[in-house]
Order: sequence, then structure tokens, then C-alpha cells
Amino acid sequence: MGKTYYCDYCDRSFKDDVEARKKHLSSMQHMTNRASHYSTFKDPETILKEEYCKTPCKRYMTIGDCAFGSGCRFSHYTPSMIWELQQLAAVKKSKVSIAQPRDGWPNSEDIIKEYFENVIDSSDTEDLNHLMWNTPSKLIDYPYLPPSLQPVMSERMMDCNFSKWG
Repeated sequence: MGKTYYCDYCDRSFKDDVEARKKHLSSMQHMTNRASHYSTFKDPETILKEEYCKTPCKRYMTIGDCAFGSGCRFSHYTPSMIWELQQLAAVKKSKVSIAQPRDGWPNSEDIIKEYFENVIDSSDTEDLNHLMWNTPSKLIDYPYLPPSLQPVMSERMMDCNFSKWG
């Protein structure tokens, strides 16, 4: 049995040879399915540019169905849908302009102000004198543990010298 080629856009498979694949990829059904797949990923600005050039589809506006679907040369968008696309495009454009400063550099005064607003007041912090961990009861029963396995005591942590390891 020969190899088969599966087309995700058309949801069909056929014999994988150069002629058959070339014929399928140039077919109208494949091109329509591929275009409809990628149309879902278009940004609002691109859709608006395409729809401004088109006149409304009379059949789609009156009956609600068009035999040409997304391949129709007329617009299937209502004025309210176009208005929503304009709003989406404006919001997206404003987000980009806010995120990217005009010069390309962030304002240093804003950064300094933000840094000093988030300073933690030392009077608000908790006193950390309590133990933050529990020693397992089995470790307490063993008197001759190596230092690496001995339970951590806060007194020993204050008196230790970290320059001597091993």
C-alpha cells in the first residue's frame, strides 16, 4: 500500500504523489477551506480594511444566508458589527501606544515614583521570632546526628559562621 496524504483543511486523504497533491492544493475547495481557516486569525484592522471596500450582500442581509459563505465578494458584516470591529481596533491600538513609549524609552520619573510607592514600611512587617518549621519527632530521638541532619534552631543560626563549611 502506498503512502497517503492527509489534508487538514479539507479533512480528506488521497494517494501521495506529486500530481495528485498539486491538483488538490490548486483545487477551489482546498483554497476556500484554507482561506476560511486563516480568516479566524485575522486582526480587527485587517478585517476592517477588507470590509470597507465591500458593499453589503443583499442576499445575506435579507435572508441571512449566502451560498458563497466567506468567499462572497460582498460584505456579510452589519453596521453594528463594523462598529464593534472599529472599537476593538481602537482599543488594541491604544494598548500598543501605552505599552510602547514614543521615544522607545520609558519615563525615568515614572519608574522612580513607582519604586518609592512600593517601599515596605519596617513598622508593618511581622517580627519573625517564632519557628517557621517543625522538627520531626523521629529526629529528636537520635542524639548523635551529623550537623547536616540536626534540627535547625534559631539560636544556632545566629551564632553560625558560614565561612567554614565541611
